Amino acid sequence: MRFLPDKPSLGFLRQEAKDLLAALRESSPDASLADAQLALAEEYGMRDWHALKSEAERRAAELPVVPEGLAEALAEAFGLGRISKPAVPVAFTPMGRCWSLSTDRGRWLAVTVYPWIVEAQAELGAQLRDAAVAVGISAPTPVRSPEGRLIESVQGQNWRVHEWIQVGPSPVAPTSLTVARGIGSTYGTLHSLKIPSTAPVNPYLTQRGSDADWEGLVERAIGAGKPWAEQLTRVLPTLYELRAIDAEIDRDALILCNCNLIPEHVRTGHNGELVVTEWDFAGSLTPELELGSALTHWALRPTINQKTVVAFRDGYADAAGQWPQLSLASFSIAVTGYLNWTYNTICEAITPADPDHATFADRETVDLLTKPMTRPALEKLLTTLDA
Repeated sequence: MRFLPDKPSLGFLRQEAKDLLAALRESSPDASLADAQLALAEEYGMRDWHALKSEAERRAAELPVVPEGLAEALAEAFGLGRISKPAVPVAFTPMGRCWSLSTDRGRWLAVTVYPWIVEAQAELGAQLRDAAVAVGISAPTPVRSPEGRLIESVQGQNWRVHEWIQVGPSPVAPTSLTVARGIGSTYGTLHSLKIPSTAPVNPYLTQRGSDADWEGLVERAIGAGKPWAEQLTRVLPTLYELRAIDAEIDRDALILCNCNLIPEHVRTGHNGELVVTEWDFAGSLTPELELGSALTHWALRPTINQKTVVAFRDGYADAAGQWPQLSLASFSIAVTGYLNWTYNTICEAITPADPDHATFADRETVDLLTKPMTRPALEKLLTTLDA
């Protein structure tokens, strides 16, 4: 699900709808602007274009207020200089709210990160990010604190800071052919680096919940009076069928991968270049497993488009020199991540940490249960790759 910025522009949304219309017409020439507006609204978790506009107007009128002393504390922790303007809210993400900071030394983006993203994890991402930038991939420049750290704890949260860069929106779904080829090329370039990695694969991508966990979640949703509890019950067989997709990981084939190069972590830069904004999830994967995950994010929604899949594959092959053979097992990491994300999002919807998390989790839950990942869709994706 896409996230509205804290101060959304209706003009920006209209342009996104036009961009989406162009992508839709690559596979459906008769698509209308109304079709694109509805599809965009659904990507933002809204029922229609009118609801999206209303939500944008509401958010613009109810801007979050920066917690007292936060901007100054961040500037001091990261050595950014003296705050020269009030901090401006940028967007709320699952990790928390991002803020634009202006100081006498420049402009910066301060980003909250999950508690498990500690200094060692951030350094792993920085290693891959620096190698990627050296071979032409665009990414924001991270800021180190005066102590040389990428992560600092401020007001009880982990933070990192980047130099501010002017970028456009994240790519829309369905992915345009140009973006699909560019993302495929980005993956191919990263995999060609072949940076060795001996760390174990993140347990989030390998460990799955039991039947009892999911059945307990249904009971919690019913007890909380959630309107989608019955829908969750109906979706469980689909999730159990997905869970049967598994694979043994070839430890000798592990390399350092981005592990979360999803549409929300990519922005369009100058002249249409793609800017990868997130590296903190970097870790060990095989190219086949990361490609399986990538395809579920870039080519599965809203429907499988053969032209998009082929463009992604060709972009990867041009950059890496070849396209590896994928099987259903190549989606095992994607399945585990999807199942855990769905489970955790529903938990958050039942017991949210705060109003922002509550709004996000409820909308995301409805989206996940309405359009779940399915085994037949993954099988079709494989067939499309081989066509």
